[in-house]
Amino acid sequence: MQNLPKDFFSAEAAKKRGPERHLTKNYNFAGPGTEYFARMKGSDFYEKMMKDAGRPVVGSKPYNKAYDKLDGCGRVHDKVFADPKATPAQVRAADKQFQKCAQGVKLTEDGITDKLRSIAARVGFEGKIAAEKAKLLRPGSFASGGEEKGHHGKGEFGQQLGKKGGALVSLGKKAVAIANKGVKLVDK
Repeated sequence: MQNLPKDFFSAEAAKKRGPERHLTKNYNFAGPGTEYFARMKGSDFYEKMMKDAGRPVVGSKPYNKAYDKLDGCGRVHDKVFADPKATPAQVRAADKQFQKCAQGVKLTEDGITDKLRSIAARVGFEGKIAAEKAKLLRPGSFASGGEEKGHHGKGEFGQQLGKKGGALVSLGKKAVAIANKGVKLVDK
């Protein structure tokens, strides 16, 4: 946490950051916008910072622990993504590590919903990585560190694509909700 600006946890600074968009309402880490450092200071600290900033608390207590295996993959990933000094290579390695970890979610151990969620997350990362390679997005564009802002994703198309990152999470949530309904129908 030594790389953070002095006012990082102030209500004003927290208000300026985008929303936390996790894959489920219970997740503390998996999804863009995680307030990683506030969560690592404990549940009470995280709740107070979010309340002071007028932002909703996201996830489940304790807020500094992963909800399940896939959320645990997100926790490891977010540690790198939240670091403003992370290099582009570290950001790309964190993306790959998340994908590998998410691949470890097993249908037989974790259930169909978690397996589908892990597939959706991996597909989302593949899309992000492909957009970075095609120079439509700046490598590490969703990270605090990563490549300098002026290097890739310039122009209206790159800016709009970056804004649509949250829409990918929403689409993944909808796919999981549909799968859940299908599972419930099969179980009846």
